[in-house]
Amino acid sequence: MKDISLSFLTTILIQTVNILTGLLAARFLLPEGRGELAEIMLWPGLLMEFGILAMSDALLYRAATRAAPPKVLFATVIWIGIGLTAVLTTVGYLVIPYMTTSDTATVQAVEGWYIAAYVPVYLFSLFVATMFQGHLDLVAWNVVRALVGLGYLGFIGILHFAGRTDVGSFAAAYIGGTLISGVVGFLWLARKGWVGWRPDYATAKGLLGYGARLHLGEMVNSLRQRVDQMGVSLYLSASDMGHYVVALTVANGPMILVNTVAGVAFPKISQAPDPAEKLRIFGTYLRLAMALSVASAAGLAVLAPFLVPLIFGQAFEESAVLCQIMLIGLPFFAAKLMFIQALNAFDKSLAIGWAEGAGLLAAIASLALLMPAIGIRGAAWALVVANVVALLAMAGMLRQRIGSPTLVLFRPTADDVAQVRRVLARVLP
Repeated sequence: MKDISLSFLTTILIQTVNILTGLLAARFLLPEGRGELAEIMLWPGLLMEFGILAMSDALLYRAATRAAPPKVLFATVIWIGIGLTAVLTTVGYLVIPYMTTSDTATVQAVEGWYIAAYVPVYLFSLFVATMFQGHLDLVAWNVVRALVGLGYLGFIGILHFAGRTDVGSFAAAYIGGTLISGVVGFLWLARKGWVGWRPDYATAKGLLGYGARLHLGEMVNSLRQRVDQMGVSLYLSASDMGHYVVALTVANGPMILVNTVAGVAFPKISQAPDPAEKLRIFGTYLRLAMALSVASAAGLAVLAPFLVPLIFGQAFEESAVLCQIMLIGLPFFAAKLMFIQALNAFDKSLAIGWAEGAGLLAAIASLALLMPAIGIRGAAWALVVANVVALLAMAGMLRQRIGSPTLVLFRPTADDVAQVRRVLARVLP
């Protein structure tokens, strides 16, 4: 529980910072500018997720299972990252301009330098943070992951006082926050003696082999999660994109709690000595994630019509309706994320691709049917449908691969009740 408590405190800080940065972007840029910023970040982010070869998951698994010394792991994954940077940056300059032909010249110019900066900075920061997470150094992991948002917020403030509050300035501020996180984490790794520069062939083979098994699932998962934004970006206006990403930011707010649970759960499930213990640990964290997502989604759905216009401005009133629609699918998305952790921990990651593929097909079909009929709200409903279908497929895959009944994993146990009582006893007089 100490690990969860520490991570939750960090999560509260991160969520607060995310609200502040989202508020500033919406207030300064308004719906159209907020949509342009989202489009600038969308395509390089997709490029990264399609081409990263699941190296973060592979590094996390190898670190959690102590497959190689930390110094060797770091050196190997950094050299892999350098190779990925060269390939992905080149592909980005060749492909992304075709996706942004309808954008203004200013947005296209920002996109040009953003690709070159984002790829190496993001990979570096991600690998550094994953080193701490995989070795269960959760203090360092929480500090490093919090610095991304804090750095972003700090650079926004600096640029604002310098009179720069345009789309390009916000993009630069995000790169700066990510870079600070990576640099601080790197210095922390160096202090622990985990920094090395000589890669190991066997370690690289293990990382790439594990990542290759995950990559298809990760690609489909990324496409499934972003296909709605891709549809809005390509077929609707920048203003619609602005409304959509604000709604998505608010609706996904509670997911940072679930991601925290998943981040702690994966290495602990992986380290369990036998399948029965893995399932027991997975079930405990799954039920915790579901309780958090259901409670937070219900509360946020009630408050959204008041909070969204109050925080982001009356220009984003439509975002409140979109947010309420998206929150319907939040518990399904949370449960699906936890099933992904379980399948990865059981080294059954190929099943994830099939389940995410079902969700992707559902999303594409829903977008094709609903977006022409009801516009931006159709994209929100398509997101809900995709989350439901992906969860059902994921649960079926888990049962098929390891013979585990899925419904029983959602059923609270006596240990869950005892845990809640212990927490309440500490909090309440």
